[in-house]
Formats: sequence, C-alpha cells, structure tokens
Amino acid sequence: MRIENYFRSISAELDALKNRVRHMIEDHHWPTDGEWKESVLRSIIRRSAPASVSVGRGFVVTATGCTTQLDILIHDNSHPVLYRDGDLVFVSPAACLAIIEVKSKLTTTNFRDASDQLATAAGFVRHAPGGRNIFAGLFAYELSGSRPERILDSLAASANGDMHRVIDHVALGEDHFIKWWHTTPERPRQLHESWHAYRLREMAAGYFVHNLLMHLSPDKENDQTIWFPEQSKEAHVLSRHGL
Repeated sequence: MRIENYFRSISAELDALKNRVRHMIEDHHWPTDGEWKESVLRSIIRRSAPASVSVGRGFVVTATGCTTQLDILIHDNSHPVLYRDGDLVFVSPAACLAIIEVKSKLTTTNFRDASDQLATAAGFVRHAPGGRNIFAGLFAYELSGSRPERILDSLAASANGDMHRVIDHVALGEDHFIKWWHTTPERPRQLHESWHAYRLREMAAGYFVHNLLMHLSPDKENDQTIWFPEQSKEAHVLSRHGL
C-alpha cells in the first residue's frame, strides 16, 4: 500500500471540493462558503471514523457555560447527547472526543486569533468535570506565508503554559503540518512537551486525519505502518517549540 499517494489523494480531494460553493455564489455569502468547507472535512473524517463515534458540529456544555460553536465536534456514542438536530449537537465534556476549528485561509498574522479561540475551547473541555484529553485540531485549507517559527510562537502564546489549552494538531494548506509531542518521537518514554512543524509535500491533510483516527480508536492500532508513511516525518521537521 502506497500510503503517501493516499495522503496526497486526500489533499487533492479537498482541493477539488473546497471551492464548489464559491463557484456557484462567488463572494455573495462567505458564511455559506465556510460552512461548505467544514462539511467537506467532516465527510472525509466520517467515512473512516470508528462506528463508536459521531462526527458533527455544535457545543460542549456544562452547568456553568459552554464553548463557542465548534466547526467539527466528535463525540462518543456510548454517552447520551443533550440535544441533536441533524449535524448540530450539544454534548457534555465526558462525551467529547475531538474538536476542530476549520478555516478557509490563514496567514501567519491572523493565525493567533484562530489559535486563541480553539485553545480556549480546548481548555474549557479538558478542565471541566468528566473532561477527557481530547484531540484539539486546527485545519486551514490555505496558508498565506510560511513562517513556522511565528506559528509555533502563536501556539505557545495561546496555550499560555497550560497543558489543557494545547492545540495538538494543525494542518495548514497542503504541505504544512504541526504536531504536539508529549514524549520524544524517537524515545516514547522521554518527556518532550513540544510542537514540531513539518513540511510534508501534499500530505498535511492525510497526517491530520490519520492522527485523528488513531486518537479515536478505542484500542490504538498496533501496526501503524499501514496508517503512516514508512519514512519518519522527523526528516522533514522545520522547527520546534516548547510549551
């Protein structure tokens, strides 16, 4: 299996679909265009996600408050939902498994606004009673400018030294992928707590989706050679940044 080619096909599929609504309505209603892009990524995740989870959008709610609306909200089907209407769900922190913010385009200058919003939502869920160590991801279809050091600076500033606010996976355009490593990639028992930024030609979306699938798997797949390219992505690391 040529997993690299499969990853590149995911990027090609996203690229082919992302502007379908914009071709119809041009610039007359940007919110609809944004909602379409969110639904495209939800569909790609949904077709490979375990049957034990549901992929939607909505809010995580506690007795004292709620998150902002989450573009993609993945929840555990063994927990009840507070309310559901189509893709829109309201769930408790105990049911939440993953939250993803989706953007049409990000730059190194406006990245901080998006990362602050997602970090706040991640902190709300993880700090809440019953909250889990959720997957918190930021996905942008396009990236204007590619200064990984500034992006990593923004991730660290958004976390503000709080592990609960860490955004652990980021895909920016076709090529740029960021992953939070709790332990060193080469030595899983050695504490690391750092982000690594990579340039992975046309494979950022594939790495993002497959890392999410591994997180959602009740029993982590033992044989990851069919899930990720054989060559370690550490050969393509551009920059690192600690918490």
